[in-house]
Amino acid sequence: MASSKAWDGQRETLDDLSTAVHYNEWIYGMLKPYLGNRILEIGCGTGNLTGYFARHGRVLASDVNDGYLKEARRRLGKTAGVSFQKVNLDRPLAALKRFQPDTIVCVNVLEHIEDDRRVLAQCLRLLPPGGKLLLFVPAFQFLYGSMDKSYGHFRRYSRPELEQKVARAGFQVDYCRYLNLLGILGWWFNGKVLKRKIIPKSQMMLYDFVVSFSSKIEKFLPKPIGLSLYCVGLKKSRKP
Repeated sequence: MASSKAWDGQRETLDDLSTAVHYNEWIYGMLKPYLGNRILEIGCGTGNLTGYFARHGRVLASDVNDGYLKEARRRLGKTAGVSFQKVNLDRPLAALKRFQPDTIVCVNVLEHIEDDRRVLAQCLRLLPPGGKLLLFVPAFQFLYGSMDKSYGHFRRYSRPELEQKVARAGFQVDYCRYLNLLGILGWWFNGKVLKRKIIPKSQMMLYDFVVSFSSKIEKFLPKPIGLSLYCVGLKKSRKP
């Protein structure tokens, strides 16, 4: 585990995202129609989305980073129905089955896992028939740059790749589309040209302002490309 004095670019970005209200509400708005009432959040970070999920029922918020979990507990430890657990995705997740989730949410998590196929298969086993897996991941490998490396990303996804991996894990792909067309240029310029390690806070706040109206327009437009992908996988019901 890294020293508490070591700079953590991902933590800095999570802290910046905690004030990006419009961005967080945009993500939540996409997830909301599919959320059940027993939600396992894999990779909760510092809890920027956890409070939204608590509106739907019980939430088990998990992460591998002790510091992130400590901050999430500080912010949301008194929120009814929310509990926390340290989880290492490089190890079996069978112990999480005790929570009996009907929905698993992974927002910007799967790209951090080297063996993503194994984690997807384990998510399937944690869910009951009809359960849902909600994935939000970065898109397009040509955008992979210095910020992806700094954040610990193994990859960025194409839509066919993500759909194939979700389907091969045993899920039925219910929905999958690219999102955030406007973000492509900024990510490319910061990560490929300027070689920055993290998104500058000033740009994060500007984007949060822009997304307050662009998200309302974007959902009606076809998107052949985007900075991110959103995918919903359903665990098929057992045949009679």
